[in-house]
Amino acid sequence: MAEFPAPEWFLALGRVMAAEGEIFRRLGYSEVRFIVRVLDDQGKVAAATAVEIDGYTVANARTLAPGDHFDADFAICAPRAVWTRMLDEIAREGRAQLRHTLSALALVGEELWLESDDQLREDRFYRYNQTMQEMFNLSARMPH
Repeated sequence: MAEFPAPEWFLALGRVMAAEGEIFRRLGYSEVRFIVRVLDDQGKVAAATAVEIDGYTVANARTLAPGDHFDADFAICAPRAVWTRMLDEIAREGRAQLRHTLSALALVGEELWLESDDQLREDRFYRYNQTMQEMFNLSARMPH
């Protein structure tokens, strides 16, 4: 099994999403394109994955090399330790606890932050953050 943030990890998560479609249908149709950036201890991008949610599942995911273009609505950026803490908590508890959700971490803005060139497109994070959080929460059902 591929590990976070590999595209295969997100695509496997998309298959779990499809199997749990009712959760996502209740949240509503999602159309969002984002980048997950994992930073190393020096604050440099260690990994970047482009993810597209179309409807109720992950439609596409691919690795972004430095200089690659992806027309993202926003990027979610955090040090590896923050991503690991959230995913470990999800594996242990079945879902992220309130203080470790995407929206809570983004509101604080110190551990996880958003980057976007367009404020209206960045707003899609807030519109679809529950869908994205439920997607990440489903990682508890994936092999570790």
